[in-house]
This record gives sequence, structure tokens and C-alpha cells, in this order.
Amino acid sequence: MKYSIHPLGDSAVLIDFHDLCEETCMNTMTAFTDAVTDNQHKAIIEALPAYKTVTIHYNPLKIHSPSPFKVIEDLLVEKLNGLQPNENSPQKKVITIPVLYGSEAGPDLAFVAEHCNISEEKVIELHTRPIYSVAFLGFSPGFPFLKGMEPSIASPRRKNPRVRIDAGSVGIAGNQTGVYPISSPGGWQIIGKTPLKLFDPDNPSQPALLSQGDQIKFSPITRAEFERLEES
Repeated sequence: MKYSIHPLGDSAVLIDFHDLCEETCMNTMTAFTDAVTDNQHKAIIEALPAYKTVTIHYNPLKIHSPSPFKVIEDLLVEKLNGLQPNENSPQKKVITIPVLYGSEAGPDLAFVAEHCNISEEKVIELHTRPIYSVAFLGFSPGFPFLKGMEPSIASPRRKNPRVRIDAGSVGIAGNQTGVYPISSPGGWQIIGKTPLKLFDPDNPSQPALLSQGDQIKFSPITRAEFERLEES
């Protein structure tokens, strides 16, 4: 495993992972993030994973050393060298996300179909076929960037982003797909909507439904099923 560690100012460190395939890189970063947060040093504030990097924020005032960065660097190297092989990690269950595709729930489904030169039904079939992995959360609270989308339905972002996209909207941007956990502006092509609540600020123990490394699968539902799930 190749990686490099860089200081970010005087209170953060960036770990950059190299020469790893997508799946191995994500599994390694998930294991590393868990190792850092499960055995948290008193100075470490949080670990923030991205696609091939993890940022560690720390409080240098809690480190009694002329070089707080060196202390944190040595700690992180120890964690990295002690990572367990991925095959020993417990298998995560697949979380099913029900989605109402098309019409007012997915106003850009027709555009995606036309852009990819396939039918709307085929877009839905291809979008619901894979089991996706949550690469990381970002952009807005609880927003999952997902790996595993079929390349044949990749579509460009909207030229003019919407001022408001409803919470639960499922979108495509380039070769990525994701779900808007809260209402916000955005430029992704919206192909559907889920009644599931992906972010709940009133749940302090787990405000985000998904976390890095989770596996999910989209499942198409009818309008009646959407309304029933939304009310439950």
C-alpha cells in the first residue's frame, strides 16, 4: 500500500492513497477512518474521507511537543501499518432505497434517456441494476457520492443549475449518481425521488442514514408506494 502524508496548515493532515484500485482504495480508507475514530487520540477532532484521500483535523494545543504534526504523522503511520486485510472485515448489508422514477419526481429522466440514446425504461433498468458503494459523504449533510453506476447512463450536469432540488431527489452527474438528503440548489440531472429520509438533524447519534463503505441498491416503486412510504 502506497500513501503520502501532507500537512494542511497547522491543524490538519491529508493522507493521499496511491496506486490502489477503486474498491481496494475505498475499503482501505474506510478501515483507516474507522481505526482513527475508534481509537481516537485526545488531539484528533475528526477524520473526513474523500475519494482517495482522508483529512484528519486535530487540535495542536493538546499535543505537548515542538512538532504536533510529527506526533500525528507517527500516530497515523502506526494506524496505517496496523490495518487488517479487507477480507477480514465484516460484510456490510445492502440498504435498499426505493425510488419513484420520472414525471415530476424525475424531471430529467427524459433528458438522460435522449442523451444516452436509450429508452426511459432502460435508464431505470440500468440505474437499478448495480449494487453501489458509498464513496464518501459531501456537498451537503449526508449526501452520498456513489460508486458503481453503469457508464452507459453517464450524463452531463445541467447547464443551468436549479435553485432548489427537493430532499430525496436522485440524480446523475457525469459518471456519478447520488441522492440529495436535504433541499438545496444543484445541477445534477434528477431522474427520481425517494421517500426515505437520508438526513435527520434531530437524531444526534446518527443524523445521516448512510456512511462511507455502505452498499445500496435502488428499487423502483409506484406513486402509491411512494405516498405510503412517505407517510409512514
